Amino acid sequence: MQTVLWDAEVNLALRESLAPVVPVLDQITHLGDGAVLIAMAVWIYWFGGAETGRERAFVIAIGVAAFALATGIKGIVALPRPDLAFAPAGYPGYSFPSAHALGAAAFYGALAVTIERRSRLLRYSLAGIVIFLVSLSRLTLGVHYLGDVLVGAFLGLSLVWIGHRWRHNGQFRPGLVFVLATALALVTVALGSRVWASLVIGAGVGGGIGWHWVKGRRTTDSGAAILVTGFVAFIGLAIAAAIPLAVGTPTPGAPDPVPFVVETIAYLLVVAFVMGLPAIATAVEDDSRVRRLQRVLPFRRRRVQFDALGEEIESTDD
Repeated sequence: MQTVLWDAEVNLALRESLAPVVPVLDQITHLGDGAVLIAMAVWIYWFGGAETGRERAFVIAIGVAAFALATGIKGIVALPRPDLAFAPAGYPGYSFPSAHALGAAAFYGALAVTIERRSRLLRYSLAGIVIFLVSLSRLTLGVHYLGDVLVGAFLGLSLVWIGHRWRHNGQFRPGLVFVLATALALVTVALGSRVWASLVIGAGVGGGIGWHWVKGRRTTDSGAAILVTGFVAFIGLAIAAAIPLAVGTPTPGAPDPVPFVVETIAYLLVVAFVMGLPAIATAVEDDSRVRRLQRVLPFRRRRVQFDALGEEIESTDD
């Protein structure tokens, strides 16, 4: 069994048997990219109705926990990627577990259990299909072994199951998941992992602080106010991404605590701002320019709906 789970011949056999659809799978794999999942999670959190803020914050928290778990284990196990001729040359990072499979399972699984639209069977089926295809794409791309994607998907769904159990036990609190994410990051750092450690610790702490601050406050009903204020968040993300270049990256074996602390604080502030933005945006919602944008852009209050383009619709969130 161990040979099959970590045998590059499995990748080769799958790629040959699925040759006609490999180009499609090469595109589907991006549904598990960290940047894509982050963008979708933030979009859903910012531009959803205020009444479902807890559920949408929970999806972000699950995503942070998934990233902490994936990067932490990668740094501890440090398993090289498969050596295959068709794999992308110089593909970075370690192989075990598959962060794409883990992230896809956590994100789409969390959406399936929190969104109330359509039937549960349809939601779970769609999530399962996406998770399966993303996992399969990592094998045909040649960057993960079969065992990597199976363990990754299992861990991601396990995080969702834990959160779903909290929900049924009346403990459906995104803050608890942010605490879990921070704890996972700290444990893996203590065990020797340094893979994205500053990001996962900063995101876990910042997410918890941001959610604790915003959950008892009024949030804006203006999609334009969130859009304008969100522009500041993207500037912050760009600055946070540039900080490692400015302060220098710690060298393995002799970590410099100054860059690590600066990066962690930067990520903490950015994620806290992202979580608090629906409440922060109330400061600009009455500005005449923001009101004009609200009328022109396709918003029904905070929701993006293109049939609202150019209309001032006073309907409430459904």
